[in-house]
Amino acid sequence: MSTAQDEGAVLARLLADTGPSGVLERYGDDPDQVYEVYGPERGPLLVVVHGGYFRPSIDRAHARPQARALADAGYRVVLAEYRRVPGDPVVSITDLEALEDHLGELGTWVGHSAGGTLVLLRGATPDRPRVPVLALAPVADLVAAAREHLGDGAVVDWVGGTPEQQVQAYATVDPRQRWSAPFADAPDAPRVLLAHGDADATVPLHLSTDFPAESVTLAGAHHFDVVDPQSPYWPRVLELVREVSN
Repeated sequence: MSTAQDEGAVLARLLADTGPSGVLERYGDDPDQVYEVYGPERGPLLVVVHGGYFRPSIDRAHARPQARALADAGYRVVLAEYRRVPGDPVVSITDLEALEDHLGELGTWVGHSAGGTLVLLRGATPDRPRVPVLALAPVADLVAAAREHLGDGAVVDWVGGTPEQQVQAYATVDPRQRWSAPFADAPDAPRVLLAHGDADATVPLHLSTDFPAESVTLAGAHHFDVVDPQSPYWPRVLELVREVSN
């Protein structure tokens, strides 16, 4: 079985999971402006942002096993849903800002794949308090992802054009462009960490290792190993969550 087939099999298993959902809450009027709460009421807060290459058809369902496993580890998990509108990428960012305002407290932000993009953007928002960030297999460079036609052109669809056609839009929503050295190197900044498997067939490892922040390479891990509680890499992911959130 190829790595891509293995990733597909794991995703199918995560989607077929029949475990309980979290407590559903709303932070806005749109059907996608919701979140699920897992874990102890007084546990440290994790805001978990799911991936799916920004496609409207891929929601938080595959991230529920991850959310439950983090809750079992003692965290209070907010599994975020957000709008994914082709051609209007900023709405995803403003939704997550609205969620944070609704929660009324700061936590550690954990995102996978496209969710990793969004948590890196949260970490690079100068007009909000800094928060710890763990980006798992993130699409950390949207220009590179667009030019490499990753996700069958998912980034181009989400942003609404190529980097050449939408220069300002990419400057606004691309973590690689938003991340300035003075901002990243602030001595009192919370930790920002990228973790990525070197067998990832969905988002290439170099998008993380080329990013100007701390990164960890998980040898042999594929794209969904980092969010699969049945993966042999899950204990290491939990260690990274603890390191970043402490």
